[in-house]
Amino acid sequence: MDELEGLLELNKAEGIYIDIGTKVYLEIDGVTFSVTSVFIGLLKDEFMIITLPKRYKSVKNKLYPGNKMIVKYLHEGSVYAFQASVIEMITSPIQALALEYPKVIQKRELRGNKRRHVVIPGRVEAKKLKFPIIIDDISKKGCRFKHQEKTNLREGDLLRVYCKFPGFTDETGAMACVRNIRREQGTLSIGAEFLDATQAFLVPLMHFLISIEDFA
Repeated sequence: MDELEGLLELNKAEGIYIDIGTKVYLEIDGVTFSVTSVFIGLLKDEFMIITLPKRYKSVKNKLYPGNKMIVKYLHEGSVYAFQASVIEMITSPIQALALEYPKVIQKRELRGNKRRHVVIPGRVEAKKLKFPIIIDDISKKGCRFKHQEKTNLREGDLLRVYCKFPGFTDETGAMACVRNIRREQGTLSIGAEFLDATQAFLVPLMHFLISIEDFA
């Protein structure tokens, strides 16, 4: 695992900014996919406790003492990340994971205009039309999606974009405005700006963006 770049020294007087119950994203050394967990508590300058991660059975053999991981989470609109080693896996009286207390931490603003290349299936409702889409570019401000068939959408048209973000059960949607339309290799590529997105849409979107934020 590469060391984190641009590390900031953790302010020992203030401690780490994280609330009990915060969802955290784990990139475990030796595992090709990220998993999620929940922050339970800490003893300052000593250790942190998180729940056993989801997909526990798939990563159990990598949760041995000394193995490293990058932990990411959201706090007041910023993404925080730090590298930590496993201290011990606890199985009784509770099931949890003890991690070393971070010595350094990285803070990064989750900028609204930073675009991420993704592949998210979704759908659009507009002008009494409903059609499937593939979102291939997304940020807090908007998205770009592809549609295989002809459409009568025009710049300035309002539509509702629906998608199901990984890790969330329910589909969620947001109003958007078409900003540009172009044809790419026989497929329509449509850029749309989100309009007054609700928390029901922003929360899973933010968590999805955190999960793919690269600190390595």
